[in-house]
Amino acid sequence: MQTGPGLQASDWKRLSALFDELAELPAAERQARLAALQPPELAARLARMLASLPAEDEDATVIVEMPGYNAGLVAALSEPTLSATTPPQPGDRLGSWCLAELLGEGGMGQVWRAERADGLYQGEAAIKLLRADRSGPGLAARFARERALLGRLTHPGIARMLDAGEQDGRAYLVLEYVPGRTLSEHVREHDLGLVERVRLLLEVARAVEHAHAQLILHRDLKPGNVMVDERGKAKLLDFGIAGLLDDSGHQADHQLTLISGRRLTPAYAAPEQITGESVGVASDIYSLGVMLYELASGELPFGERGLNRTALEHAVLHGDAQRISRSTRGTRTSGSTGGATLHGASASAGPGRPHDAERAAGDLEAIAAKALRKEPAERYASVGGFIDDLEHWLAQRPVSVRAEDWWHRVRLWMRRNAALAIGATLMFATLSAGLAVSLWQRREAQAAARQSEAVTRFLTELLSSANPDRHGGHTPNVLELLDRSRAELPTRFADDPVTHARVLEVMGNTYADMNRFDVALPLADQLVALTRELWGEDDPASLRALRLRLRLDTALSSPLGVIARGEPLLAALEHRHVDPGEQLDLRYQLIVAYAQAGRPDDAERLRAETWPLVLERFPADSFDAQYFNAYVYHLRLAQGRLQDAEKLMLDIRPAMLKPPAHRERFALQLRRHLWNAQARLGRPEATVEAALQLAADCDALLGPGNLSAQRTRSDLARQLGARGQWAEALPVHETLAASIRAADHPRLRLPLDAAALLARVNAGRSQGAAAEVQRLTEALQPSQLLTGPNWVEASGNVVRAALALQRPDLAGIALAPLQDLEAQPWLQQHAALQSLIAQWQGELLRARGALPASIAALRQRVAYLDGLPQPEPLAHWAAQLDLALSLRRARQPVAEALARADALRPAWLGSHPLDRLRRELDGPAMPADWDGQF
Repeated sequence: MQTGPGLQASDWKRLSALFDELAELPAAERQARLAALQPPELAARLARMLASLPAEDEDATVIVEMPGYNAGLVAALSEPTLSATTPPQPGDRLGSWCLAELLGEGGMGQVWRAERADGLYQGEAAIKLLRADRSGPGLAARFARERALLGRLTHPGIARMLDAGEQDGRAYLVLEYVPGRTLSEHVREHDLGLVERVRLLLEVARAVEHAHAQLILHRDLKPGNVMVDERGKAKLLDFGIAGLLDDSGHQADHQLTLISGRRLTPAYAAPEQITGESVGVASDIYSLGVMLYELASGELPFGERGLNRTALEHAVLHGDAQRISRSTRGTRTSGSTGGATLHGASASAGPGRPHDAERAAGDLEAIAAKALRKEPAERYASVGGFIDDLEHWLAQRPVSVRAEDWWHRVRLWMRRNAALAIGATLMFATLSAGLAVSLWQRREAQAAARQSEAVTRFLTELLSSANPDRHGGHTPNVLELLDRSRAELPTRFADDPVTHARVLEVMGNTYADMNRFDVALPLADQLVALTRELWGEDDPASLRALRLRLRLDTALSSPLGVIARGEPLLAALEHRHVDPGEQLDLRYQLIVAYAQAGRPDDAERLRAETWPLVLERFPADSFDAQYFNAYVYHLRLAQGRLQDAEKLMLDIRPAMLKPPAHRERFALQLRRHLWNAQARLGRPEATVEAALQLAADCDALLGPGNLSAQRTRSDLARQLGARGQWAEALPVHETLAASIRAADHPRLRLPLDAAALLARVNAGRSQGAAAEVQRLTEALQPSQLLTGPNWVEASGNVVRAALALQRPDLAGIALAPLQDLEAQPWLQQHAALQSLIAQWQGELLRARGALPASIAALRQRVAYLDGLPQPEPLAHWAAQLDLALSLRRARQPVAEALARADALRPAWLGSHPLDRLRRELDGPAMPADWDGQF
């Protein structure tokens, strides 16, 4: 097909894209863009096509044919628009939020800073509000797509969607508000060196890699869409023009782009975005390359800051970037080419040139040059390859794009092994060794490139399998695709263990992000074993694998696993001088793990060592410093200092009620700790309604089935049981069973099943309970996956359920593993759990008629509670009544035990089933069977 006189096929592609863009501009701005457009033939053709558009006051939305095709462009009927409403104003209420301050305005609408307005807690958010004056179906479809995409992204480096809704005909998204500075502002104002800048870009790249793993492109990566918070952590914003990937790794939903038009930032957009061709993973990689070049040099690779859009687009399409080491342009700060950012911040000044920019010469500029290739196929095949090369540069190891420069490799080797190069007399030997090493490193770099390509092929095939024709017309989701491909891993990469390790890491983190710990755990174990076999225990890849495994231990409440893996990992991180923030996080985990494993002295020692490090990193009045109390809270509970634990939470209540937006989930954790302590102390604030609201808030913020909501409901069910309200606890257990995401992972599922069983039996719903006792007893046999405090509590609940069913035979089988201290040596030093096991043993012995032994075991539990620094009244009262029952059965004096029980009964406690036992103990008849209800 002919494209017309004076225009080449490539010009027609650009014409298609420009029409798509200029069709949405106001008339005055449209004319200005046309006047600056080159060549004149292109401008004239575009002007004739734009002349056919409806007038501005008709508020038309133009639908164009697919960009990049030679079929021409046509205007379509304008879309109906929603009726205009009053413009939003500060103070307007949207759901639970109140608009406070306009932050910025873009193509889809406005972005406001908002404050929580329902009184449940104080917090801030960013609300993206669909423009009422342009909210036709096309724009609404794009807005709905952004909501759907954000709902799939859960990564610490991506600003989360907190809520979404529609009010008065206007749709809105509630997003995480990230206070801080844009990436350019942060690095410029803190005068960061090149290494610190690259580390920040790595955080952004990892967030992009996560989005790609969810089959989502960003398509507008730029410093203005990256905020750096008060902790120095980067957060990726604004998925307003993000798109899905099809089976080839390219954008799938072309119709969305056709309806809404292109919105991009030319200085950071890939050539194929500007010309309107198909975009894919390579487009985001290109934008990351622009950001790397700019962070390393202070300048844009194509064009200069302040150029108009047309000039910038021409520079991107036809210009060649200087190598970073040859870039001598100044760091002018005038002008801006980017669009509005989420927070209304301007990045026009750029990041400034780093004081050590000369370090970019060689490898780093080669990495940038590869990411900035004009042809998408010549760039990195995946963000993972880009990340690998940046990590190698930070570690002063060879990168995949510099395999040809052997002398450069010699210099890197000598820099890492300077002692071998000392002395002129050893120069020849050093160069010879360097040559050998450089050849080895060349092979290593080539292998890294092959590995990246293999991972890309695997992911591409994974995406290709999403074709509905291969699944009976059903389009599988990401989880289904991952599940199908997981079984192929051992055979697929049998001859390529390095690529196998990379794929295991990507899939393990993806499953963990989805709360599919049942699948993530074996993948992480395989990854740890494989990386150690390939590179040894101290290699960064092995430490990264261990961090993934430790993350799962923490999520699955396995303090023994945290200690076993966390202690050597902390030593390795300190030895390698890894980021202090990462070391702090690990110290926090170990404090909690020591406390939960019955090692409060170790926890107290680590707390005392860690607090000064916290103050070195955070101001004492900052949220992060105050959140340290959340870890100390677990220590105070382990020390038997329940009232002190409550005070810790009360002391930081202001931070809890008004957290920074990126800390809202941590504030929910603080609320949970406070509720739990107050419930155990009988405070009037700790109501059932407060716990249910907290769980609902967790679901609203983190999505259904999250661990925070699960643990809140578990706390509530446990406290209801302690108060004898078993029937009220049952619905809570049912909600838990329905909401758990982690499939059938025993560390999460079995404790919930055991607690629900005990509630059912004590609520009088015992049909089928004996068979469930047997199933759980068999399932709870100790193993590497089943050990620690949660396992003890679950097994104890099964023992109590069996006793309540008057089945001491089953109770004895369930109790036996808890008494095997040789198999569970950690229990020997856990005084709290030892006293609980003694109480269950005392009840079992009473059921068997061994009353003297029962009394001795129950006295052990009472003695432990007597020795606590601060009382835990409800548990102490129940244990004293338990002892009194065995004394009465043995026909021993019981008056003293009853007097103590009466003194211990909490004044705040309402009616309790054990009150009836107390009356029976005063009566002439022998009390009825009460086992399993203490």
